[in-house]
Amino acid sequence: MDQERLLRELSEFLRIPSVSTLPAHNQDCRAAAEWVAAELRRLGCHDVAFLGSETHPVVWGKGPDVPGAPTLLIYGHYDVQPPDPLAEWTTPPFEPTQRDGKLYARGSADDKGQVFCLLKAIDPQNPRVNFRFLIEGEEEYGSKVLFDLLKREPQRVRADAVVVADMSYVAPGWPAVYTTLRGLCYAEITVRTSKTDLHSGEYGGAAPNAHEELARLLTRLKGADGKINIPGLYAAVKRPPKAELAAWKKLPFNEKDFLNKRVQGKGLVGLKKYSVLERLWALPTFEIHGILGGFTGEGAKTVIPAAATAKVSMRLVPNQRLATVERQLAAAVKRLAPKHVTAGVQFLHGADPAQIKVDNPAFKLLDEAFKRVTGRGTVPARAGGSIPVVPALASAGAPVILTGIGLPDDRLHAPNEKLDLKQLWDGIEVFRTFYELLGAQRRM
Repeated sequence: MDQERLLRELSEFLRIPSVSTLPAHNQDCRAAAEWVAAELRRLGCHDVAFLGSETHPVVWGKGPDVPGAPTLLIYGHYDVQPPDPLAEWTTPPFEPTQRDGKLYARGSADDKGQVFCLLKAIDPQNPRVNFRFLIEGEEEYGSKVLFDLLKREPQRVRADAVVVADMSYVAPGWPAVYTTLRGLCYAEITVRTSKTDLHSGEYGGAAPNAHEELARLLTRLKGADGKINIPGLYAAVKRPPKAELAAWKKLPFNEKDFLNKRVQGKGLVGLKKYSVLERLWALPTFEIHGILGGFTGEGAKTVIPAAATAKVSMRLVPNQRLATVERQLAAAVKRLAPKHVTAGVQFLHGADPAQIKVDNPAFKLLDEAFKRVTGRGTVPARAGGSIPVVPALASAGAPVILTGIGLPDDRLHAPNEKLDLKQLWDGIEVFRTFYELLGAQRRM
């Protein structure tokens, strides 16, 4: 394995600031798609196409053909999260930097590094299986382009198995396959208290303040104890089976390490009667991501803001449905806002949660591949995050294998995102072995 060459190629990919949520980076997203397409052509794909969008296309690839071998669909995404706050990065987010055996850059673990791993595990001279590729550019922004594509062309997901490497080990040395993903409901909650901003001297003390009203509304929606006060929200939530909870206790999860090394804070919050893993994997959430309104520039401006908006998201657990939660949130906002406030919700994107059975033979082959390369097979786990398109990838009946080469401290979506290089080198060998084992099987 020519590690120096591979690092140069991965760094080239990581330098492209393909932030899908910001229109200013539309051409960067297109450039990242071009990088993926060039790689697929290098692998011998005879049908490479950009689908669904000029700026955030789904990169489709097919081939080379291996008669009689199973068909494996590889999914991933080339878009990344915004890098803010930039001041908290030790080195610039789009200048890949090696430190202590780790590669730091936005997208190194989520998901460019993992897409790179899957692609570099393929031997173009002996591909083993019939590969299909769906590499999208809007996973961090709801996957609308891919959803629309699969609605029009559902045959794109016909395969014997689907591999999604966008996850992590549960701990160093403990590879995993994931049985659930939480769903997502992303929205903006806006309150308006007057027609225009007002002078705080002439009106302060009598006129309502939009920021204050928004803050009170948000704390009504979720209390200090971590309970989400949206009527009906918990009705569909079921606690994991006792056997699954017992299995979680055997995982190498240390609450103190989680706080000190991963959260890097002074304390944990949430519903205290549930374990930390239950809070992360099996309970819905309500999080505030940003608040807009009023005056936030340099200097001073004494106004009472007339409107304020909070960007929020909710993670959904098995048995909850996005459409139901959207109705519940909208009704709660309307009910909890005082009469002198106009409040509304705009929903930006979301997805239902996903549940995956891990009893297909393909999971055993991946388990064997990890054992051969790392010395340990996979453990089943749940994920707190969301990959919106997973249910659509499974719509033709293929098992979706959710796995990955990341580590829990890779700081996804945060400053100083990184990928341990040993994870990358091991991962290439793992997936190369998996392709070989899968190719040795008759069609499943």
